Amino acid sequence: MNLSGITQAVETINIHPDKIHDAQLSEAFNLRLQLIGDLSESNEKLKAENQKLRDEISLMKGEQSKPDIKTSGKKPNVDISSEEERKPKNPPKNKKPKTKKDKIKIDLFSKV
Repeated sequence: MNLSGITQAVETINIHPDKIHDAQLSEAFNLRLQLIGDLSESNEKLKAENQKLRDEISLMKGEQSKPDIKTSGKKPNVDISSEEERKPKNPPKNKKPKTKKDKIKIDLFSKV
């Protein structure tokens, strides 16, 4: 769970350390929330570093690294939800059937 997920979880359980009347309890609660945030942030950094080291090890073994997929500069047309908005397909062209070639007469026979 990342830092934003933790803050969302704290907000959903509706805990407000500012409204706790006991000063020590409120301070302890704030410290624990900060500690959770710091630990989750360092956990994310360690995960990224771990993945980087795994990629480096696989390169040293001669394996291929993960591809670096970059998004294109174009913005895709996301809103194509109905048939009217889509581009109409080109109608098929009327193709003429191919004419048969005349049979060639063989005038000369050779014996083998």
